[in-house]
Amino acid sequence: MKRFFFITVFTAGFQLALNAQFDTQISNYWALINYFNPAYAGHSDKLEAAYLNRMQWLGIEGAPRTSILTAQMPYKFMERIHGLGVSMYNDRSGLYSISVVSGQYAWKKKMLKGDFSIGLQAGYANISFDGSKVVIPQDDYHQQTDPAIPTSKVDGKSIDASLGMFFFRPKWYAGLSVTHLLAPEIVLGEQYVFDIPRTYYFTAGYNIPLSNPLLELRPSILLKTMEMSSVYIDEDSLVTKVETNTFKAMLRNTQLDVSARIVYDDKFWGGLGWRKQDALTVMLGGKFKMIEAGYAYDFPISGIRKESSGSHEIFIRYSMDLNMNKGVKGKHKSVRIL
Repeated sequence: MKRFFFITVFTAGFQLALNAQFDTQISNYWALINYFNPAYAGHSDKLEAAYLNRMQWLGIEGAPRTSILTAQMPYKFMERIHGLGVSMYNDRSGLYSISVVSGQYAWKKKMLKGDFSIGLQAGYANISFDGSKVVIPQDDYHQQTDPAIPTSKVDGKSIDASLGMFFFRPKWYAGLSVTHLLAPEIVLGEQYVFDIPRTYYFTAGYNIPLSNPLLELRPSILLKTMEMSSVYIDEDSLVTKVETNTFKAMLRNTQLDVSARIVYDDKFWGGLGWRKQDALTVMLGGKFKMIEAGYAYDFPISGIRKESSGSHEIFIRYSMDLNMNKGVKGKHKSVRIL
């Protein structure tokens, strides 16, 4: 029983670590919407590329370090505007390394005085675990060798897919999406199998003009819910299944982010955010011509604040105007000839 308990707890923790960081939390979520919703690809008439780096839970050894790179643009084909995009994600957390590379396509249609799009993302996910660096305490309560713990570096790959919808108007936007649509299984080595759970997102934002015409309030939210999953261990062809109900509280995760930014002259901004039972966020940023950059600091409000001073996050985004109506003759001529 003691051995089974150890295997069970270890694999549950193994799975929880994968689930918690496979779709990493980001504070500047409004700046990289196509990271979690492929329908956002090509949402404007600009070519956009963004890079985000997050250093989570400073002060804790092996805490997550995340990099995200996205790019998206509109594309005109057969007299219709489509959206194209790519998303690349890498996360290192302790002995785990996770990477996802995906391509995106969005079908677009004018609707209700706004732009509606449906997007599909397809790519592959890779997970590795360096078991050679596992340290097991030498005492009467731990076994130095255990089939549940890899003793070498193991990795695995699987195809992955996401689906999303997005509606945009000049004053507000809203989107729904699901990542890991196929709930893929990643096989690490020969005996460790993990289900990657589907994760559902809802995001929305609104632009509120203030009395000063140069100021605008931009509140936004992100709601993320992850399905439960099962853990399997294949030990000498004997498969042990840890039922999801046993760890329902651990493996089901709903996260709510609420933020608001004050934007000055569409160039400089600052704001605050709140992540339920996790952190308070301070955000600053600015835009110069085609370059926009932002910084966020998360101050932990959960029990982890006893061990960590917080999390840092920076992003930089490049935007370039695209003339999607090139070759189309204008209906009006300028009268400013002289």
